[in-house]
Amino acid sequence: MFRPNPGVVASVVLINLLLSLVANPAFAHGGSYRGPRGNPGGDPSPGPLGGPGATPGGAGPGGGTTPGRGGGGGTGYERWENWWGFNQDPYLQLKSHLLARSLNTENQDYSLGKADERNEKTTINFRNELLEEKIVPALTEALRDSFFDVRAAAVIGLGKVGRPSDLPLLMRSLSDENKRVRESTALALGILGNEESILILTEILNNTATARRVLGRSEILTRTRAFAAVGLGLSGVRNPHRSDEIVSILTKTLRVDESQEDVAVCSALALGVMKNERALPSLIQTFRDGSRSDILHAHVVVALGKIGNPAALPLVHEAFRSKSHHVVRSGIIALGLLAHSADSYSVKLLENWLQKGPESLGKGWALVSLGKIGGPQARKTLLHVLATDQKWRKTYAALGLAQIALKNEGVSDAARVHRVFQDLKGDSAPAAFSIALGLMKYKPAAADLAALARDKGDPDMRGYSAIALGLMGAHEHSHVIRELLTERREPIVQRFAATALGLLGDPTAVPLLLDLLRNAKTEYAMSSAANALGQIGDDRAVDPLIRILRDRAGTPDLARANATTALGVVGDRNLLPPFHGFATDVNYVAQVDALNELLTIR
Repeated sequence: MFRPNPGVVASVVLINLLLSLVANPAFAHGGSYRGPRGNPGGDPSPGPLGGPGATPGGAGPGGGTTPGRGGGGGTGYERWENWWGFNQDPYLQLKSHLLARSLNTENQDYSLGKADERNEKTTINFRNELLEEKIVPALTEALRDSFFDVRAAAVIGLGKVGRPSDLPLLMRSLSDENKRVRESTALALGILGNEESILILTEILNNTATARRVLGRSEILTRTRAFAAVGLGLSGVRNPHRSDEIVSILTKTLRVDESQEDVAVCSALALGVMKNERALPSLIQTFRDGSRSDILHAHVVVALGKIGNPAALPLVHEAFRSKSHHVVRSGIIALGLLAHSADSYSVKLLENWLQKGPESLGKGWALVSLGKIGGPQARKTLLHVLATDQKWRKTYAALGLAQIALKNEGVSDAARVHRVFQDLKGDSAPAAFSIALGLMKYKPAAADLAALARDKGDPDMRGYSAIALGLMGAHEHSHVIRELLTERREPIVQRFAATALGLLGDPTAVPLLLDLLRNAKTEYAMSSAANALGQIGDDRAVDPLIRILRDRAGTPDLARANATTALGVVGDRNLLPPFHGFATDVNYVAQVDALNELLTIR
């Protein structure tokens, strides 16, 4: 019988809090969008520099500040919430927090702060039997559900549980009548990552007769093939001994010139996630191929940055001479991954873009990359922007300075960030500074953040302040965050508050969320509570989630899909969400259909 390590399961259960909680409840695949409300691809010049483009803004899924709200965060695509929404996973590290500290979820009077003082050792009441006796059977049953999004969430959940014995179930789902379920199954096979998964994913990617027979299709859709490339990338990470072979498979696909480049783009993304230097020649060759699209070139540049070999720096520098915003922005991202503090040329490239670049989003990303590079010159530039520039650029400068603090260079400008934060008013800028102060773990700011969380103004700002309190470990203000969780008229505040309590390891979130679930009046509120319960993962959450999943008559289908997703999170064996490597440092405005869909999946 499958017996996961209880400590790993318990913390795996709790850590994805922010991931699905900062976003609206599920859309396709039982997932949830990572970015803010508003179209992250609202790029005013998606093609050549100075070329025509779309108007920023527009309605879209997610959980950040609405584009068009004036001032501090910019006006749409360049807002800092976009960057945070896609990059938050490694910064939150919720599961790692919980691995280091177990919780006793049965003790309703438990106070984490007092436990620190008593130096007590506590444990999460999570039984391995929940997987075998409840979670896996419920997910297996959900594979036969009439609603496609429940089935899609169930296959992803089974992939996260990671039992090789479930491979036959996943293989059967490859022939599901709904394309989203087939796509999700390709991803689930990648999460599972065993030898058999690699074989069938390769067949799907190459659109072979064998794959068409397994899927029961005369032709395999482009997005399904693209997701097979993603699945192979995940499999390569899980199976280093197969990495070279998978690189060979993906690079062959990279060279195929198709009218729709989703497959090639996802192959490039997968190669970046795998970080295998054997991919460098093919990636460089693809970038040199002038017949390929700027979108593909952009994702190739980021993949080179993620692989991390400094030999790729000349090509990244070359990207700054491109006429495409997409390619230049990717060069900006890649420099933050490749360059070091003594690389004055790379630092100067970013500084020149800040001064002379023709568009805003790249300037924001340049400030973050300068922080990742670090060093005296980068720090000087960031402090100058923090003191003198436009408010929306100051948000990125604060986040860049947080990167320097995270590098443990013995330098922290948290006190300066805090002073600027105290003078900010309105819109989303104070929220960005809250996150920066949280990342810097600057406890002197905790009282100000708690006051902002209690304020009855902008719900996003209050929520981000709560997350910042969680990031800095401000246990003395956990009561403020618990109060936010009870605000029934502000579901977004509830989701952020649940994230913050997860960061603080506060088990009192569970009974509060159960109460929210029992009294939810709308599908949105019910879905939010279900997602939060799944992220926190206490055993008391499992039975209510299963009841929601099975209540076909009384519960909206979308809420049932969210409950299914939540059950998969409870059983997840990964320390980080399985697709975090694709979302982190992604050029999220260089859009293709498959990438947009992938970024909705947790």
